[in-house]
Amino acid sequence: MSYNPLPQPANVVVNTGIGTSAVSAINPFPTTVDNEVSVSGVANTINVSANKPLPIELANNFQLDLFGRLKVSQPYTIFDNVNRYDLDGQFSDVILGAGSTVGIITAQSTVSLGIGTTAGCSVIRETKRVFPYLPGKSLQVLQTFVFNPAKANLVQRAGYASSENGVMLERNGSQVNIIKRTGISGVGTTVSVPQSQWNVDKLDGTGASGITLDLSKAQILFTEYEWLGVGAVRVGFINENGNAHIAHIFNHANVLDSVYLTTATLPCRYEIFNTGITTSSSIMKQICISVQSNGGYEKKVSEKIVRRTSDTTVGTSFEPLASIRLAPGREDAVVLLKQFAVLPTSTDGDFFEIAVIKNATLSGVGWTSTDSPNVQGDISASSLTGGTIVYHSYVVSANIGVFGGSAALPISTDIDYNWDFQLGRTQAKVSDTYTLAARVLTGTGNIIGSLSFFDLT
Repeated sequence: MSYNPLPQPANVVVNTGIGTSAVSAINPFPTTVDNEVSVSGVANTINVSANKPLPIELANNFQLDLFGRLKVSQPYTIFDNVNRYDLDGQFSDVILGAGSTVGIITAQSTVSLGIGTTAGCSVIRETKRVFPYLPGKSLQVLQTFVFNPAKANLVQRAGYASSENGVMLERNGSQVNIIKRTGISGVGTTVSVPQSQWNVDKLDGTGASGITLDLSKAQILFTEYEWLGVGAVRVGFINENGNAHIAHIFNHANVLDSVYLTTATLPCRYEIFNTGITTSSSIMKQICISVQSNGGYEKKVSEKIVRRTSDTTVGTSFEPLASIRLAPGREDAVVLLKQFAVLPTSTDGDFFEIAVIKNATLSGVGWTSTDSPNVQGDISASSLTGGTIVYHSYVVSANIGVFGGSAALPISTDIDYNWDFQLGRTQAKVSDTYTLAARVLTGTGNIIGSLSFFDLT
């Protein structure tokens, strides 16, 4: 149900039997009326009283989640993206053709996806992380963007999708569609719903909202997923007044004989490409993204561990102790780093610097299975170069008469997941890595360590 506000200025009349009263948003319904009264100026005249109250309906089903529950909780943010000064490193880009580029428009905090005029030019931009759907909670995705004005042979898309599964808004030439990709048969297929067939509001000026969609202007696209394998998907837009308008609903329960997507754990994705020669170069603007779980994220799992069983000697350069990555063929798993633990074993009072390094290049690496089939670990790499330090600490080993320290520092907990430490992957399915590394400030020292992680797949 939703709330249909009374009009302003007033055109709803309450007849109390001893007179009439105009009612509006600024002239509320009289509360001193005891007898049954009639209300006109709405679709139908209805009688109300203290024992027969005025019925209230929600004007916009966006105020309910896809399980029919009124949205009263704070949304739980799994991912957000802004581009204030530079390109966000959380994306994987595939860029093809002359004139195709991905750049930053600093003054607009916007990413530009530009392509040239030749056939086959394209930019496909996708988040490296996929975002977990929790059964029983609706997943809400908000994306802001500006499409290039329509032209022949130009296709533009934005949505929550991979190349195999998900839902996207599409402009193909001048035709506007909502498309659903599904890989449930083992082969990717696409269902395309043109704007003229949207089943809630066609947004062409004839629908309930009266709005005409102009994709050459900035848009706030929302998609909501009730997966459970067979739930619904709502697609719509938020207008300049902050009101959400559902355009189309894909319904699947009691309709299909299988799931409608292989998974609802997907990335956010933007596509712009030429199917033939175009009259001029084209630019799509990507602005912001927010991925939210309505009602929180409460999945609890036990931690898994990659650990050394004997100490190793390190020098003054960082050397790897333990590493993790997504297992081949499981690159869309949801895996978060939990914590690292180290214990210096030398007895010389050595000072150690400890770091967790993302995407270091490892030498002598030997990836092996872990307690999770979705993750591989390594404890045999002999050296590393590059990468980005994402977590850091210091510890000291014991000395004669001096207490030495160990460290076990949490990065995520099962109460507060740190989604920034989720393993991602490129569109080519190359996994991120996290490596626990150590070095001493002078000389050499002995140390042992482990990495632990949550697998929320």
